[in-house]
Amino acid sequence: MKKIFSYALMMIATMVAFTSCESDQDSNPTLLTPTEFTVNNPAVGDAVVDLAKSKSVQLTWSQPQFTTMNAPLAAQYEVQFSTTGQFNTKYDDAADDNSGADYIALDETYTKCVADVPAADIAKALEKLTRWTEDAVPAEQKVSIRVRAFVANASSETLSEVCSNIVSINAAPYYVELKNATPIMWYLVGNMFGAKWGTISDATALPMFMIPDYDYDKKTGSGEIEYTNYFLTGDYDNPDGNECSTAGFKIQPSDFNWDFGLTGKGDGTKGVIVNRNGGKDGGHIVAPENGYYTIKVNTANNTATMTKYEGEVKDYGTIQLSGSFNGWTDTPMLPYNSEGVENHVWYYVMEVPAGDPIQFKFKIAGSWDSNWGNGTTGANDGDISYYGTGAAGGKNLGLGEGKYMVSFNDITGCYSIIQL
Repeated sequence: MKKIFSYALMMIATMVAFTSCESDQDSNPTLLTPTEFTVNNPAVGDAVVDLAKSKSVQLTWSQPQFTTMNAPLAAQYEVQFSTTGQFNTKYDDAADDNSGADYIALDETYTKCVADVPAADIAKALEKLTRWTEDAVPAEQKVSIRVRAFVANASSETLSEVCSNIVSINAAPYYVELKNATPIMWYLVGNMFGAKWGTISDATALPMFMIPDYDYDKKTGSGEIEYTNYFLTGDYDNPDGNECSTAGFKIQPSDFNWDFGLTGKGDGTKGVIVNRNGGKDGGHIVAPENGYYTIKVNTANNTATMTKYEGEVKDYGTIQLSGSFNGWTDTPMLPYNSEGVENHVWYYVMEVPAGDPIQFKFKIAGSWDSNWGNGTTGANDGDISYYGTGAAGGKNLGLGEGKYMVSFNDITGCYSIIQL
């Protein structure tokens, strides 16, 4: 048996004397590994639970004994489902292949011995396990259920666990369209950019770019995003005497919580990007010197780097959008960088009305000699692709109903389409 670490315990009855975590006194509670606990049969009995019309299914269970003297612990409970009655291989949201999975655990965990499990969560879990097509969902499905009880430490390491007996319900499932999480996006704001200190709601905050072929976390959408353009250091004269009045900027998450944005260090250091980390001081970001840089943000840990871009840069002047929405004429995109500053990244707010989807491409003004379309292998005209590398002379990009921020980088050829 293992001693319980103090952070794993809740309040112990006052008559139980505690010394240190290292104490071996017999009076101290110790951690057990229970062998069983019981999930009660659901109250629905043999009735068929229509998941489309039901709000939740209630489950209750007994409390496993994780300690000697049954001292209270902050135990957690995970509800698991199976359509085969087997609980051998767990479904993994991050895996590319779950064909061998025979059970799935819900994301939400519980701290009491009761759970009102949302019917919609059950339907989604069943769809993940079975991958039913829309026309092949069974009218009725037996669903096996068990609960995993566990105790974890402050580092989320499991100290002890046990799984319950298996109970079942009869469910009427429905089709759920499954999608990977949308990649997390951060936004550029500040004097460096033409939209200044904008917001997402008024479509003036400028999104960074998702990286083509990057494997974003399927469950959370976290990963790396980047932005390449011309940046200023701030070491120049300007009318108001503020060194950073034109060059300064910050990077904000989608909720625009300024306490957790990415900023400069605030001590005059240039080219370093830090997380403001709950409201600590942070100044504007500026480049070490005028020139081309790539900013890369890791949205898993909210860190960022700014590195010199050494690739070739061609000046196209301006970039246009041309498509079915404007009769395949030229509609100029707007520059990311503020007026008077060299720019190679462009954006356009596009509203697509209900009805037929549109098709479009990126091009230079007045000519099709340089144009970029969908660079996805095997792409067809009109295919919807929200980010990627635009291929020279590639297929037409497609968009359906909605309002979008369409962005294009003429240095890297990358495009990004964010629904607003």
